Amino acid sequence: MRLQPSEKRPKRRSIQPTIENGAGYPLTMVKGLGRLGSALCVLILLSPLGMSENPTADDAPQIIIDQNQGLFVESSLNISGTYIDEDLPVSLRWKIFNGLELIDEGDLIDSLTETGDSHESSRNTWGYSLNLNFSSYAPCSCLLEIRAADANNQIDVAQLILFSQGEELSQLAPRIIFENPPDQLTGTVEINAIAMDDDGLTGAQWAISNSSEIAMSCIQSWIESPESVHWYNMTVIIPNSDPMWSLDTTDYDDGGYSLIVRAVSDDGLTSPCACLTVGIDNHAPTAKIDGPTEVNETAGVIQFDGSGSSDQYWGREGLVFLWVLDGGSDGQIIESGADYRTFEVDASQSGHYTLTLTVADNAGFSDTISHQFNISNQAPVARLSVGGQHLEDGDIITLVENQQWLIECGDSMDTENDRAGLICTWYIDGEPVMTGWERQLQKPEDLSKSHTLMLEVTDDDGDSDEITVTFGVQGTPSDPMYNADTEAGSGFWILMVAIGAILVVLSITMVLVRHFSGDSAVIPKWKRE
Repeated sequence: MRLQPSEKRPKRRSIQPTIENGAGYPLTMVKGLGRLGSALCVLILLSPLGMSENPTADDAPQIIIDQNQGLFVESSLNISGTYIDEDLPVSLRWKIFNGLELIDEGDLIDSLTETGDSHESSRNTWGYSLNLNFSSYAPCSCLLEIRAADANNQIDVAQLILFSQGEELSQLAPRIIFENPPDQLTGTVEINAIAMDDDGLTGAQWAISNSSEIAMSCIQSWIESPESVHWYNMTVIIPNSDPMWSLDTTDYDDGGYSLIVRAVSDDGLTSPCACLTVGIDNHAPTAKIDGPTEVNETAGVIQFDGSGSSDQYWGREGLVFLWVLDGGSDGQIIESGADYRTFEVDASQSGHYTLTLTVADNAGFSDTISHQFNISNQAPVARLSVGGQHLEDGDIITLVENQQWLIECGDSMDTENDRAGLICTWYIDGEPVMTGWERQLQKPEDLSKSHTLMLEVTDDDGDSDEITVTFGVQGTPSDPMYNADTEAGSGFWILMVAIGAILVVLSITMVLVRHFSGDSAVIPKWKRE
């Protein structure tokens, strides 16, 4: 089947993805279940296959050739086109190949003239022209190559297939060129290539090789047909001026290869081979998460490591990581980025969590793994004070006579995230009566017995701690130190002391009465011998 000659069109250029974000990696963070689908789209967009051109201060140059592919030249031809960039090129050269042989070359910088027609914002355009005399080239299955380089060594190449019969009639071999050459192949892929002979579009063949010798030859871009490869007929998808060809690479392992294509005319002539170094990726990567399964909420920040994730051949550097955390009060948290290997979780919030990691490679293959972990709550520690005095569980206290006393729990302890949410509940004799960090304990109506004061401190996770003390009012039976028998005994001894004092007073009174009554006895006198 003979295809139709191509129409005039601008040269396409391969756009290399750029990844820029502060530290060199893109980072996206999303909260909410409803945005998981968006995050998956972000993962695709951040992967090398999904990334579009990111405008920079200096784009690569672009060369456009005005002439159609496959022109048949009688004697001479004027080549014209456009150079697009921010500034003039550092280098702009042309070469003509007849088969594999370089037959002519030159410089195009001096031919550049500014057109003022801006194709893109901040970019300028210059026109160029080149006169070629094919009388000295014929017969020729020729390829014109124009190569430009800017000040940052960014390069663009435009190619044009030309045929010239010359005075002697002869068979002209076909030619083939890549347009938008691929750098990675996966499964069944589409290749944009133009295969032509002097009658128009023709058929093509392809081969893939992992030979180091062929790989070295591919540095020259054009090689003779190697004998060590198996050729497959390329299947045309769009048989028009911009044909697409289908290649099936599913039987190849992941790795680096040489992609070789050649044009084949109806009469069996073959072209020089166009050769590219490409990568084949037909296998999904493996996702792996390293991290704890049980932590306490006092752990601060815990880190999960996805560095063990890898692609079978291509390693880890080209992977895009998508982390999804479920279980927290903030809802679903999603973070993603190129080579974003670690994920940090604030351990201050207890609960059961599921962390899911999806890694995607350059070909869009992905693998997903989930890791479950618990953040355990730390129970609070109750602290009770009455009238400014700190008490311990089981303490027995006597309160000085008053109508009320200040009770506090403000010194109770918990983790920083839970402390502000602590709830203090106060119990009298086992009955809850009030809540709050500071309250007034009212004098009990019943002072015939001691009472209990219990403080229960509860955090927002429902864990609690408590302190119970026994109290009473001084001088009343409620005082834990009060004893009725002791009080009765004390009264008896007071009475005995009083009776004794009365008896002493009576005795003294009787003596005094006798002394002053006049019936005093005569004092005997003794006779001395």
